[in-house]
Amino acid sequence: RKRSRVTPEQLAKLEELFAMDNSPTSARRKDIARQLGMDERQTQIWFQNRRAKAKLQLKLQARAVEKLEPPPESPPELASGFDVDIHGLIHEDADVTVFPCTDLTIGTWRRMASPRHDLIAYTCDAKRSLTWFIRSAGRSFKMEISYEHIAEARFSNVSPGVGSATFILDCPPTFYMEALADPALGEQSPRIWQCSGDWTEAMQGTTHLQHCLVGPAYQLSALVNSIVPAG
Repeated sequence: RKRSRVTPEQLAKLEELFAMDNSPTSARRKDIARQLGMDERQTQIWFQNRRAKAKLQLKLQARAVEKLEPPPESPPELASGFDVDIHGLIHEDADVTVFPCTDLTIGTWRRMASPRHDLIAYTCDAKRSLTWFIRSAGRSFKMEISYEHIAEARFSNVSPGVGSATFILDCPPTFYMEALADPALGEQSPRIWQCSGDWTEAMQGTTHLQHCLVGPAYQLSALVNSIVPAG
């Protein structure tokens, strides 16, 4: 049987769905296939190939990080949080420290960083909080974790130059969605953060209290130590 090609419209939707959940269940894939008018097997193969491509991109990023790593005696350089793009996206009132990362995993839900700032990790000393900022399909979301609710924070090396910071919480984070302060003004309106329900796939942000962040080893080690001071 002749294999049908994925149309640009289907591809755009698949990329959007992949950004929200890169490993959908069989039942979810059936829904996606039905929704896009695709063959279920074709959908499964697309997600497999897209995951393989993402994995390769991560490896290349890791190699780039390895080449750029400072010698061990150098203190890690952390972003001040005043990168214009990032500051405009997260629009926090207090100063923040941004930590570079490549991906975040909560249960089977996974988000990957991109040049479009689809994933940003940052801390706020004033609020004593750790935040995951997520951008998906042109919308912004964040989950905020108070230091008081981090039962355990640990760092481990994944590969040369790449580390993993794992946080175990004693209760779910607080979820927010970006909204317009004055909807009547449309795009000209200032943006605000509104408390919301859990927007993660299958509400895993509420049911899974272990969060794993992967990225440059020095910076993530510094992140863990900033939350649980050494000694």
